[in-house]
Amino acid sequence: MKDYGNAGALCGALGCMVLLLVSMHFAKVEDKPDTEKVSAEVIYDDSSSTVTTSAVSDIGTDLFAGTSVSSLETLEPMSSTDISSVSEPDITTSTDAAAEPGISASFIGPLTKQQRDILEASISYPPEVRHLAYPQQLSIVGDSIASGFGVYGVLNNSYDFATGNLGARSIDDYAFSYGGEMGKYLDVLTASQPAYIYLSMGMNDVNIVTSDQYADDYKAIITNVHDVCPDSIIIVAGITPVSAESTFAANSTIVMFNEKLKAAVESFASPMIRYYDAGSYIKDEVTGAMRNDCDGGDGIHLSSSAYYSLLENLYPLLDEMPLPKIIKDIIEEQDLASKAAEMQEDENNDDSLDDGYSEEPVSAYIE
Repeated sequence: MKDYGNAGALCGALGCMVLLLVSMHFAKVEDKPDTEKVSAEVIYDDSSSTVTTSAVSDIGTDLFAGTSVSSLETLEPMSSTDISSVSEPDITTSTDAAAEPGISASFIGPLTKQQRDILEASISYPPEVRHLAYPQQLSIVGDSIASGFGVYGVLNNSYDFATGNLGARSIDDYAFSYGGEMGKYLDVLTASQPAYIYLSMGMNDVNIVTSDQYADDYKAIITNVHDVCPDSIIIVAGITPVSAESTFAANSTIVMFNEKLKAAVESFASPMIRYYDAGSYIKDEVTGAMRNDCDGGDGIHLSSSAYYSLLENLYPLLDEMPLPKIIKDIIEEQDLASKAAEMQEDENNDDSLDDGYSEEPVSAYIE
């Protein structure tokens, strides 16, 4: 009996030890962190330039809040430890790391709406593309000299608000048509909201008011236009010279008026308002008078070639200024980048024909 008692005690002790070990094991399992549910592990592969995400989460919406676009290229790929607190269902996706323009290959995560807006605003277009869009949104406001853009068909849009004997002192006396309605210059500009507004008047002022009065009248016009069209680029063109034979006005007087006008424009100190020295592109450099090839016939008004010259030299000035959103929209909607490329290709083909290629029809070589 004594031996059996000892054996029973030993078995009891062994049983207690087994129960203790089992209890400790389950306690350890219950205390284990639920790491399997942690999501959005990001792996960056330099060799393949792809980003593999082991889960989708909402962390990307604020990933770059308060970060400038220019600083994105210096960002380093995030490790999984940076986002270990995020818990989402396991979904695996793979995206091109360089999908967003202007973002380096090390970019990871979606842009916020603010960053997308900044990135979109930073997109630039080459001059040959922009120049296809400018004529569609260029409004001419002014006198009979300004009206020549439309008369000669140099510009053909619905924003032609130029006529007759208009002057800076009398612009409110004239009405224009837009959208089937008549209105003063501020009315039609308010309704149309063109991207560019080209103001050109003064020939009908030089013999009636002083240069100071002219500048003051013009300054009020610019202020009014900017108030009703705050997003429009305003170009203020100087008065063009008259021919050497004209007795209508002295070119020295026109120069003085233009100097006062330029100072008035520059006093706004705005990137949206610029002075355009239109006369410099049609005058004789020696005499300062209108060149013969730019004379429309009366020594005052301009020839069609003069308007093409004015427009051609205006575009580089517009290239330096902020690009209105409506111009960007036109470029994208009309795919002007492709059209510009086609035009360039056609021009190159024309050049190659001029370099000795035969212009005979293909049928001439078919027997």
